[in-house]
Amino acid sequence: MKIKMYPSFNEVFTNDELFGVFYPLCTVENKLHFVSSNGLWMDEEIETENNTFEYVKFELKNGKYDFKGDINLYKGYEYAKKTFSILENDFNKNGYDYLKNKLKTDFYIEEIKKILPAQTTEDIDLDYYLSTFYEFSINKLNYNLNGEFGKFWHIIEGYDENQSPIIYDEEKYNKESGGNLILYEDIVKGYSYVGAVIGYEFFTDGNDSVLYFNEKDSKVMSVNCYS
Repeated sequence: MKIKMYPSFNEVFTNDELFGVFYPLCTVENKLHFVSSNGLWMDEEIETENNTFEYVKFELKNGKYDFKGDINLYKGYEYAKKTFSILENDFNKNGYDYLKNKLKTDFYIEEIKKILPAQTTEDIDLDYYLSTFYEFSINKLNYNLNGEFGKFWHIIEGYDENQSPIIYDEEKYNKESGGNLILYEDIVKGYSYVGAVIGYEFFTDGNDSVLYFNEKDSKVMSVNCYS
């Protein structure tokens, strides 16, 4: 399976509606993308055909994802979209130094808050959102510089290194998740298993992304699962 790590947002989505909400993680077969909304909690009272707290569906159009769900599911998305470019610009300018100096997440959060607009909503857990952005960005930068995947825990926190296949096949992921895939059998009927990525290998959040594909209808489903 050919894997492209960390595709750009515009390579994955047809428009910018989910900018600052979803992270593109990796792409397989040049068209199926693993994505995650980690960093934002979800409103479990909102359910549509195309997104709930359990999953999100996308239409696949020319190799990109088209979102037809309700963005209000992702709590604090408005503030997230407003601040994401600020975070990206700062990291583009200072990320190499953050990586070189092994800047701790807590210190990053404390400093970056000084340049963000006032928080106007309690819907967003800002520390969670900022830590997710930082961990994702450090992992991505380190991968682009050194070809090493999922090293955040080792670089920043000094934990033991972890070897990962990046994308887990169905048998291996079932072992990792304790057989949790059985919980989603009804949801994914008509879809074929593509693979799973482990949340804490991209961030500290353990919410994994399990990808399914309905080739006939050109639809993709990303299921939220915990390992």
